[in-house]
Amino acid sequence: MKKWLQHVTLIFAHCLVCLLLVILFTRHASLLDYINITFYIGTFYIMIGLLLYVISRKFFDITALSFRKVFTRVNNEKKWHSSFEEHPLPSDRVNTNWVTFFIIQGGALLGIMLILIIFYY
Repeated sequence: MKKWLQHVTLIFAHCLVCLLLVILFTRHASLLDYINITFYIGTFYIMIGLLLYVISRKFFDITALSFRKVFTRVNNEKKWHSSFEEHPLPSDRVNTNWVTFFIIQGGALLGIMLILIIFYY
């Protein structure tokens, strides 16, 4: 319950940031400008969330392992087994809390944008 309250307060804060951006960067603050800014920020959050989701599902691990293997073969001073142990894989670096944060925040902003589009037209 506490996490959802945090998400709702952050969504409200993002809406205020969008309103502030509309007021600062547009001549005539209109609902259409607010819809546009909300779309840009929501889409950015969704793209970051989807990228983190793909990385966390071990999609790039094979590519990273292949690059390590190739570059350690070029450099014969190290064995390639030790190189695997030194550096974590890309999926190990991604925290799943950030994935859910970006997906929920971006989805909520896009949902608010869709409601405002219906209201606008």
